[in-house]
Amino acid sequence: MGWAETWNDILSGGSTRWKVTDETCHNIALNNFQSHLKENPSNVSVFCPLAGDDPFIHLLFSKGYSVTTIDLVPAAVERMKEQFISSEPSSQWTKQENDQTVIWEHSSGRATLMVGDALQKRAHLKGKFDAVYDKDSFGALPIECRQAFCDRIAEYIKPGGILYLECKRKDNHEQVKDQGPPYSLTKEELMQRSNYGRHFQYNEYLGDIYPISMTSAKQTGHILQRTFDTL
Repeated sequence: MGWAETWNDILSGGSTRWKVTDETCHNIALNNFQSHLKENPSNVSVFCPLAGDDPFIHLLFSKGYSVTTIDLVPAAVERMKEQFISSEPSSQWTKQENDQTVIWEHSSGRATLMVGDALQKRAHLKGKFDAVYDKDSFGALPIECRQAFCDRIAEYIKPGGILYLECKRKDNHEQVKDQGPPYSLTKEELMQRSNYGRHFQYNEYLGDIYPISMTSAKQTGHILQRTFDTL
């Protein structure tokens, strides 16, 4: 099932896969995120790849962060837009299209939602972001797409920028780590040279973040930091 078909199934009442909608979980993630970003939120720009309609994005926005998301599925981005409109009825979105990407700009100037391929190079995003929030994106990708994905993240984040990453770790990790999505991941997979190991250093393992409904799996957190090498 492709991503568009997956979203059609979710929106029509099918399985929610590994979506998290519990506000308690979001607040736990926010505390972890903010503990590694000491700057005033108004000075922090966050990139959120494969964001779907994750409510955490609007939570970041409500706390003063500037957010930019990308997702391949227009229906998911429409659901994301609705969250802003529901909380702020005066919200307005303007649409433009550039480089095979649909770009929605929020009237506040602090939210940009893109519809397009997250693996595509985008020169205008190079070195733009102070932080990256990745909930399960890396673990959702086919293994052969990981290197290109990590290259894009490394290009977009500023040197010294923080990558907050959540992923699944299954109890029988060694037996199933090549089976997914979602893939079971540990520091070792994340920091392979073909993945984040070339342009990031590993700062901290956050352990189990919050309970999830998947049996025999934990939601784990990791803090990586962009090194000062050039691409």
